[in-house]
Amino acid sequence: MTQQNSVPRDTQLHKQVAELQKRVDVLEDILDSSKEVLTVEEAAKFMGMARSSLYKMTCEQSIPFYRPNGKMIYFEKADILSWIRRNRVYTQDEIDDAARLHMQTLSKKQ
Repeated sequence: MTQQNSVPRDTQLHKQVAELQKRVDVLEDILDSSKEVLTVEEAAKFMGMARSSLYKMTCEQSIPFYRPNGKMIYFEKADILSWIRRNRVYTQDEIDDAARLHMQTLSKKQ
């Protein structure tokens, strides 16, 4: 085999490896999304945050987590979603509507 023939084969091989890696990544994402209990790494990826931030939140006990053997930390996906939903930021329109309703309630009491 000549040097010239090996270059296109190497390029094609790299393309095939890259395509296989993409497929593996997609399959891993599918498997991760179906899990109910997540490790720190999985939970951080799920929430799009750094592991160090998540560890800090567990130290502060600001997020629900499980530590069954006193060492490894786990998160239940339902708990994470519930925690995220509790920290919702309201839109300005929702705040204005609530203020208007509150003012109406106050004026009716007078």
